[in-house]
Order: sequence, then structure tokens, then C-alpha cells
Amino acid sequence: MEKPTEQKTGRLPNLFELFSIFTQNPNLITMNRLISLLFIFTAIISFGQNKNESVFSSDPGNDGKWLLYKHNNEALYTIITNKAFQLLNERDKKIERLQTKEDWQSYQHSLKGKMFPSISKFERGPLNAQITGTLKRDNFTVEKILFESHPGFYVTAAMFLPKKRQNPAPCVIYCSGHSDLGFRNEVYQRVIFNLVEKGFIVFAFDPIGQGERFQYLDEQTGKSIIGGPTTEHSYAGVQTLFTGTSLADYFVWDGVRALDYLETRKEVDMTRIGITGRSGGGTQSAMIAAFDDRIYAAAPECYITNLKRLLQSKGPQDAEQNPYWFIKKGFDHPDFIHIRAPKPTLIVTTTHDFFSQQGARETFSEAQKSFVALGKPENIQFAEDMGKHESTKKNRETVYAFFQKTLNLPGDNKDVEIEPFTLEELWVTSTGQLKTSVKGKTVFDLNKMYFTKEELNGTFLKEKLRELSGVEFNRKLTAAVYTGIYKTENHEAEKYFLENDKNDFALPVYVIKNENPTGKVLIWVSGEGKKAILEHQYLNYYLKEGYTIVTADLPGTGELFDKEFTGDGFVKGVPFNYTFGANIIGKSIPGIQAEAIDLLVQFAKQKFANTQIDALTDGNSSTAMLVFASQKKVFGKFSNEHLLKFDQQFIETEFYDPEKAFHIIPGSLSYFDYSEASQKLDLLDN
Repeated sequence: MEKPTEQKTGRLPNLFELFSIFTQNPNLITMNRLISLLFIFTAIISFGQNKNESVFSSDPGNDGKWLLYKHNNEALYTIITNKAFQLLNERDKKIERLQTKEDWQSYQHSLKGKMFPSISKFERGPLNAQITGTLKRDNFTVEKILFESHPGFYVTAAMFLPKKRQNPAPCVIYCSGHSDLGFRNEVYQRVIFNLVEKGFIVFAFDPIGQGERFQYLDEQTGKSIIGGPTTEHSYAGVQTLFTGTSLADYFVWDGVRALDYLETRKEVDMTRIGITGRSGGGTQSAMIAAFDDRIYAAAPECYITNLKRLLQSKGPQDAEQNPYWFIKKGFDHPDFIHIRAPKPTLIVTTTHDFFSQQGARETFSEAQKSFVALGKPENIQFAEDMGKHESTKKNRETVYAFFQKTLNLPGDNKDVEIEPFTLEELWVTSTGQLKTSVKGKTVFDLNKMYFTKEELNGTFLKEKLRELSGVEFNRKLTAAVYTGIYKTENHEAEKYFLENDKNDFALPVYVIKNENPTGKVLIWVSGEGKKAILEHQYLNYYLKEGYTIVTADLPGTGELFDKEFTGDGFVKGVPFNYTFGANIIGKSIPGIQAEAIDLLVQFAKQKFANTQIDALTDGNSSTAMLVFASQKKVFGKFSNEHLLKFDQQFIETEFYDPEKAFHIIPGSLSYFDYSEASQKLDLLDN
């Protein structure tokens, strides 16, 4: 095999081709040189511990850091939150302009059309509901219920029926928080039993990934293969993002179908329906009540805050709490309440919840505006008690009183002690898990079933890639700050960090010198960061070709990787909380990284004027480079072979690779396979 003629192919050789070049051309590399290269490779790895490798080192001998950039590793989150705050400020200005009843009614109408648009693809098939068993207590009975919210997609639920009740009686839907046990958790049973004791019918159902609805069940252990509820949600939720939808759609639709089931029960007064739940149950109750008009009274607990305070404190939560492009579409937590105004709503909070209490107070203050304008200021209420992320006795009694008043069932609101059922007693299925009893579909199956694809070419593909990635080339390089040289045994790199006019982060850069430069520059980015290029086994090849190498740590890699970042969306160490945060502002990880590549190109053009610039990626940075190259034609030659692994298999494979998934643009698989995109797009500077 001869060396590729780059002038003819218009691209650089990939690593597999290079291996073939070396093995089939013994004059290029002898065994001794191979051993030497392996020795150098090992030496470079050990050299990597050198304190001088950081571009932010201001005092190499003592590992001092440039003070302003000590937290530059938080770049990815900073970029996400800055954009979020910009969009939320724009929303706030819009809210300030709403004054009259007509203003708010128009705003409500606009919300309803775009909060959960992809739910429209779901159809109301037969519920095929069945009662699988009955439990009896002195004052109430429990019917164990199984129904289908989608064809073959089962929901496990229980209807708690007080023996002494109105006919028909008001009903409260209870949504469970993030517990493996679902509604069987003792703290949830306490609220359910108290409501039943006061004469309410209560309908409780297991959320996806909880109770008897594990999506990734290990049949041998009875536990989830993936992890706890938030991990199950996030793993399934990322896969739904690939199709341009959100796991929130499936959570809300389960609630809609629960309401459909209640309509079949003559015991239930459908004009007096309430909904409540704590934590993840607060999320569900807020969203379902916002979507379905049949909910009259809603009391979400320990969830409502606002997104500014959430992003400042806890950060984006697991998948179902982040509807697709939520902030980009102009939404915030108060909109869950505005959209249903002036129906009765109680925001239930605790002072030291990890959902910011300041945000909850601000949301209540804003929500009052729509209720006042619509003539029912008394219908928006706020409960606050001392406590952490928990259900306090005072708050429980406030919830009981709220439903007693709004659903017209007066009585004593005292919280009483209860004797909970055991886990097994409340099993709806014979085994305690759908997968080992009635089988049925999972979210993975539904996502694949609802997936549709539209092939795009040329200009349309370029525009869609820009739209879905959220890339914005709006940073201008203001300074390339030189900070010294980092030496390994065989190479040396000039160190820079690039400042930009947004002042949100500084991009760490290496310029790897060439002793015999030919005037060619190779922008080479790796998913492992800039240091990986210095350690790469084929670095010498490109240097021998006369290239000066320019490389950088893209946000989320190298010196821009935040090892302290945490969240409830991590799967096998992959921080999908970033993915959810980027998506709700209409951006993506590859789009954000493509913006950093733009800064790197600006630097290369400035430092190496009138020089041919080529590009090479390896690892997971290939998606970001594709985004950049699709929008700006600056490269003479371009190699991006890694894209072959990003295709529809991520929809068709239940246990996908989280690390690779982190670099897929949400919504993109509905329009193109990455392996085809680079062929359809004109990526070269002709």
C-alpha cells in the first residue's frame, strides 16, 4: 500500500491506514525504531506527571496557577449556565410585559402548544386494565391494577378505596419519588393512607424505572443492571434524546392514561381530581397537572424551584426532569403553574431542600401574577416548613387540608400513624417485576417503535446540523496568552491559553513545534485532550510530513474537565447531567466543543497567516469537528473516520455505550447517520 496521495483524496490518512503504511513499508520503520517508539511512548506517559504541562502554570517550580483561571476546569458548566441565564432573563422580560387577563390567557395558549409537543405521536390504545388482587383493611380496600399506557407497555398501580366515602368520591393521584419501591415506600404509604382515612380515593402508580417497572432488570438478582432510579431514568432518557424527544413525555403520558383509567371507574368524581407527590413525584405531579386539564387541584412537593436557582445550586437533574429544549422554548418552573391558572395549586416546600427554597419563593411570587390577573388570587398557595428534602408533618397536614377544601371533602386534617403494607403485599405482579411476570415492552422498545427517520442532503443537512447542535460561532479571540514550553523526551510544545470576548473560559492550547516546518498546520483534537496528542504513537509521522501541530483541550476534556462535577445523571462515570443541561438550552456537547474549535482555528489563522490548515480528529471529538467543518470551510484536508461508529445502532441497541453517547447530538439520528453525513457535506476549502 502506497502512502495516500492527500492532494487527490482531500483527506489525511486515518490511524488504520497509518498502521498499514508502516507495516507494509519497512523502510519507514524498523524493529529498533519501533522499540524506540514504545520506549518514548512509555517515557511520555511518565513525563505526563510534570507540573509544567498545564497551560495555566504561572510558577512552574511551585505549580502556581493563574488566579483568574483556577476554576477554568468548570468551563463546560459555565458555558451551559451562561446561556441558560441569558434565555431565562429574556423570558423574565416577557413575563414582565404580561398585565391583563387577556395577556395571560394568550400566554397560556402559547405554552400549551409547545410544552410537550412530541406527546402527540402517542395514541390512546386500549388500556386492557385488569385487577390482579385485592387487599382489605378495616377502613379501606386496595385493588391492585395493571394497565397499558402504550400497547404492551404496562403500568403497575393500586387504587385505595375508603369504605366510607361519597358516591362518587374525589380522587387524588399519588406520584412516587425516586425510590426503588415505588408507591410501596413507607413514607409514601403514610400520605396515601391518611388521604384514604379522610375519605379520598387514592390512585398510585409506579413511575418508569421504579417499583415493579425496572427497565433494565437483572433477572438473577432482581435489581437494575444500570443502577438506581435516577440512573435508569438517565440511561433511558439519553436514548430518547437521540430521537428528538424526552423521557418526560413517557412520564407524563403514564399520568394521562392513569386519568383515562379513572374515567372508567364509577366510584370516581372526575370533576374532583387532585394530584400530589414528593421529589420525583413532585416533578410528575407538576408536569401531569400542567398537561392534562382533568387535574383540578395540584400539590407538588419538594420539587418546584426555578431553573436559575437550580442551575446555581444543584444543577440539572435526571432525564425526566428536563423536557426537550425546555429553556430554549421559553419555559421555567413557574410555567407549570401558569399554564393551569387559576385552578387550585399548592407549592409544598422545605427550607433546606436541595431544590433551592429561594427559587421556590420566587416562583410563588411570579405565579401569583397570573392568578391575580385571572381573578383567583386565593387559588395559588405556598407551604413552607423547616426541613430538608423530606415530607414534614406540618406539610402533610397542609396538603390534606388543601385537598379537603379544593375537592370539597371537609374534615379533620390531622396526620395519623399508619401500619404500612409489606412490599410483597402490594405487588401487582406475581414476581414483583413486570419483566419476569407479564413481560411487556420497555422505554427502549417504545423509543425504537416511535422512531422515524427523514434523510437530508446538502444545505438542509447543514442547517439541521446547526439547529440541533446549537452551535453559535459568536466568540472572538481576544488574546493568545503564552505561558511557556512543556517538554517531553522527544517533543516540546508551546503553551497558550486563548481568551475570548465572552470571558467565560480560556481554551488551553499546545503548539507542537516542527524542526523542519513546511508551512502546513494540522489542527488535531482528541477526545482525550491535548496531552494525548503528545503521547500519540503517530505524532512523529505527521511531524515528519512537515506539519506544525495545534491542539487544545475542548470543554469537558483535559484541563477543561471538572473532576469535582457531580449529579444524579451519571452512568458508568459519564456525566449526562451536562447533556441534559445543554439540551434544555438548545445546545449540545458537540456543538459547545465545535465553538471551541472555532477559537482554535482563529488562533491558527492569526499565528500562521497564509498557511494551509488541515484537520484531524481521533476519539470522541470527531462529532464536534464534523459540526465545525459542516458550517465553516477552512480545511484543505480533513480526516474524521471515527464517525463510522455513530449511527442508528444507538436506537436499536438496548445497552449502548454511554461514553460514545455523550458525543451524539440530541435529535440528530432522526435525520442522518454520522457515517454518511461527512460524505454528504462539503467539508473542504476548495
